[in-house]
Formats: sequence, C-alpha cells, structure tokens
Amino acid sequence: MNAATYNYESFHRSTLKEELQFRSGPEPGQSAPDFDLETTEGRRFRLSECRNRMPVLLEFGSISCPMAAAAIGELKRLHAFFGERVQFVTVYVRETHPGERYPHHQSLEQKRQHAVAWKRADGIPWTVAVDTLDGSVHRSYGPVPNAVFLIDSTGQVAFRALFAAQEKVLAMKLGELVECEKNGQVPANLGEEKRRMVPLIKSARHFDHAVARAGQQAVQDYRREMGPIMYGFERLMSRMGG
Repeated sequence: MNAATYNYESFHRSTLKEELQFRSGPEPGQSAPDFDLETTEGRRFRLSECRNRMPVLLEFGSISCPMAAAAIGELKRLHAFFGERVQFVTVYVRETHPGERYPHHQSLEQKRQHAVAWKRADGIPWTVAVDTLDGSVHRSYGPVPNAVFLIDSTGQVAFRALFAAQEKVLAMKLGELVECEKNGQVPANLGEEKRRMVPLIKSARHFDHAVARAGQQAVQDYRREMGPIMYGFERLMSRMGG
C-alpha cells in the first residue's frame, strides 16, 4: 500500500467495515514490531529502547477520529495513575475523517503539523510520535483507527483492544501487567478485547469534537456514507455527551 492509497481523500463506509476488526498485526503473545519515529517535539521514539526498562501502552489515533477523541479523557486518568510505571505513546496515523481543516496527508510535514495541533488542542501529556506518510507502523499493527496495545518489557504484546476508550478494561489489564513485571512474570499474555458497542457509543458522543472540527467536508462525507439516520444519531449523542 502506497501513501496515496493509505491516505484516502474522503471517508467511505467500506473503510469503516474493514477497520473495525483485527485482520492483521501482532496478537497477544507475539513480538511487537519495532519502530523509530519522530515525535511532535522533534525528538525520536524507538519502541525497542523501552525493552528491559518498562512496559508500553501504545495507542493509534488522529485529530479527526471520534474514537481517539473519546479515549483522551480516559487515557489521561490512566496516565496519571500508571504513567510512572508504563510508557504511554500515541502513534499519529491517517485522518479517519479528512476535511478541509485537516485534509488527507500529502507530506510528512503536514502530518506532523496535524499531530502537533492535536496534542496541543486536547492537552495530551504523553509522547505523540508521527507515523510515516504511508502508515508503515500503523499497518504493521493492523490499520484499526484507534487500537491500543500493551507491550511488556520483553517487547511482546501482552494485550490488545480494538478501541482505547475502555478505561475499566485497560485499568485492569495495566494493573495485571504491572504486577507481572514486578514479579518477573514476563513475557505476559493477558488476552484481547474485541467488543465494539460501548466504545462506538462513546465515540458518537465526540462526533462534533472530532469530525466537525476536521471541516464540513468531513461531516458531509460522513452523512453521505452513513445516511441521515446514523448522522442524526451521531449528532444527538454528541450533544448529549457535551
């Protein structure tokens, strides 16, 4: 997949269907693909540098992704509690809902600027690393818009979930992983979470925060692809969530 194919110009319903399940990427018990990316601060983040030092919570997201927007508050609380024992990092990927304010990425610098804007706008306190233009890291983990992986200090995936906005599940799994690390019981295999309904409802509450701020093009594309009923539901949930 080249950069042009990966960075679609407008949202399509078929894309959503394809990305709401793990079709590829490392499973629990398998090695996490290493990567070395520039951060929004201009430094480098290399996953392997955390090996034998501390576990990692790895999230994928973008400024136009309602799922990622729904996860921010929950991840902030988890980071406040686990941040000294677990390295949190988000990899900035393609725009889930590209619009005129945040269009599909045509250069790495443009992608970096979007990531910087997201980190600033939502006050993200942990590291945000910018993926390659063709999404090589995202694709190596399976191109789910807002998947989250817990990687133990041996570099193995201990747990994965389709959505990061699952605070209770992640709190439990992070607690288990920290305990396994403390007792030297790594590599650890803590399973996976594939449930969709609750995270999707949470993401609907952040429709305006994510899709609308990407621009009217993003809103119109969503309405065209998902239909007026689903669009109306998203708007209603977003207003209730606000």
